[in-house]
Amino acid sequence: MWKKILTMSLTMVMVLSLAACAEEAGEEGGLPSAQEIVDGVMQSLDDIRTHQFDMDMTMDMAGEGEGETFEMTMVMDGSGALDFDNSEMRMDMTMSITMPDESEMDMGTAIYLIGGMVYMLMEIPEMEPMWIKSEMPEGYWEEMSQVQTQIELLEVAQVEVIGSERIGGIDCYVLQVTPDLEQLWQMVMQQAEMAGEMPDVTGELLQEMFRSFSVEQWVAKDTYFLAKVEIDMAMELTPEAMGFPGEEGIMTMDIAMSILTYNYNQPVSIVLPPEAEEAIEMTM
Repeated sequence: MWKKILTMSLTMVMVLSLAACAEEAGEEGGLPSAQEIVDGVMQSLDDIRTHQFDMDMTMDMAGEGEGETFEMTMVMDGSGALDFDNSEMRMDMTMSITMPDESEMDMGTAIYLIGGMVYMLMEIPEMEPMWIKSEMPEGYWEEMSQVQTQIELLEVAQVEVIGSERIGGIDCYVLQVTPDLEQLWQMVMQQAEMAGEMPDVTGELLQEMFRSFSVEQWVAKDTYFLAKVEIDMAMELTPEAMGFPGEEGIMTMDIAMSILTYNYNQPVSIVLPPEAEEAIEMTM
C-alpha cells in the first residue's frame, strides 16, 4: 500500500508544483492593485515567444504504517527552454535520492518536445541510458508550457501585492498567491499520467492534507513577465485521502521549490540529440 501512496505522492507533487508555478497577481501602498497586475500578466502571455528557466526542489518524506517506517530526501535540479511559436521545449533534470542506511541514488532525465513528438531520456543507476518517444498527446503542450494553466489559476487564486524587489537586475512586484485547493486538485487529476486514477478528494480532506501551502511570485514591472517563483508546502497524507480506506498509516511531505524564468523572447536552441533518433516508440 505504501508503495502505491509513494508513487501517487511523487506524481502529485510534480503536478502541484507545475500548477502552482503558474499563478500571479498584486496590491496596495502605491503599487498597482492585484487585479491590475493579473490583467497585465494575462495580456503579457500573448507577447511571450521564448524563455528559459532554472529550477530546484527539495522534498523530505517520512511515513509509518503496517509496522514499517519510511524516510527519504529528494533533491532535484533542472533547466530548460521553451519556444512557443514552434511548440518546442527542452528540459534537463538531475535527481538525487537519499534514505537512511542506503547509498545515495542519482538519476537524470531529459525531455524534448519537437515536431509533435515527445522524446525522453532516462538515466538510472546500473542501467544503460534509454531514449523513448511517443506522439505528443492532445493538450500535452499546453500542460508543459503552463500558459493555459496560468490563465485558469489566475481566475481562482487569491492574490495580494506584498512589496517590490529586484531579481536579476529586473524591478519586480512581489506577490503572495493563495491557490484554491479544490481547483488545484482537479488539475492534478486531469494532468497526472499514471496507471489507475487519482482519488477524488473532498474539500474537507484537502484541508486536512495541506498543512501549509505558500506561493510567492516576482513579476517584472515593465513587461509583467514572471521572473521568479518560490513554493513551500507541507502535506500529511492518509490512506483514506489517497484512496485506500481501511488501511493504516500516515505520510508527511515537506517541499521547497524555486524557479527562475529569464531571457524572454531571446533566441533559444532546441535541437534533438542524434542518439534520440533511435528512441524506442511507446504510447502515452
